[in-house]
Amino acid sequence: MSSAIAKKMPKKSKHLEESPGKVDAILAGAMQEFLKHGYAATTMDRVTEAAGVSKATVYSYFQDKEGLFTALIEKLAREKFLAVFNSEDPQFPPGEPEVILRQIASNVLDEAASSQELLSFIRLIIGESGRFPSLARIFVRNVHKTALDTVLQYFTAHPELQLPDPEVTARIFMGTLIHFRIIQDLLHGGDILPMQRDRLVDNLVNLITNKKSDIHGEQLAGIRHKASRRKRTPGGKFKADYGDEKKKLRSIRLTDTAWAKLDELAQSQNLTRSEMIEIFARQGLGDS
Repeated sequence: MSSAIAKKMPKKSKHLEESPGKVDAILAGAMQEFLKHGYAATTMDRVTEAAGVSKATVYSYFQDKEGLFTALIEKLAREKFLAVFNSEDPQFPPGEPEVILRQIASNVLDEAASSQELLSFIRLIIGESGRFPSLARIFVRNVHKTALDTVLQYFTAHPELQLPDPEVTARIFMGTLIHFRIIQDLLHGGDILPMQRDRLVDNLVNLITNKKSDIHGEQLAGIRHKASRRKRTPGGKFKADYGDEKKKLRSIRLTDTAWAKLDELAQSQNLTRSEMIEIFARQGLGDS
């Protein structure tokens, strides 16, 4: 595990590592009781009974119910974070950003959907956040912030993406995936707002890496690849920058009917109107 990422992970205390069998039994019993009764109604006595250990044993590892709940969140952070970012070595492997980001996105969605217990636990945290905001903050700090910081680290380490604000982009990336799972699984809205997972991932990654394809499979220029802003004269007017080149993408005037037809053609090819104009220009039709 890389030292940079390892520092972000919550660490087990030496005391908990000494008796993993008993600790796992206590945490399993606690998870069972929290999901069954909720945080407020769960007691340490119930956890003790579910875990099959003595009350003294429970209190020797966990001081109170909040400490027990916190330990569950930290366990979740360790296990699920490593599962998403490669359990053997969470350091991002070399490769094209669109490949790496697509793999991360798929891992996030797969991991979130792989365990009903995990989804139920997240639902519990959200449901109890109003009465117990400190518990929700523990979850955000240990799980969401850890993942967000790691994605931000990747974006920052790849200046070729030319992201104007890597931190905002990291939030957009993770937020889109989390929102998808909340709607599909936690709120049971998959049939109301259907969306293919791969379609979501592909378009999310394409937006970030600025990769677009025309109807022939060729790469189209993205916003960041367009010509730089035109310079102005001392009087404030724009300087001419076209020279003798063909004005393929400038001053294309169309009637309302032509715009409507262009929209129909673009939509039929799953492209924007601007992309269709660029295709026409590349094919020598821009001056027609």
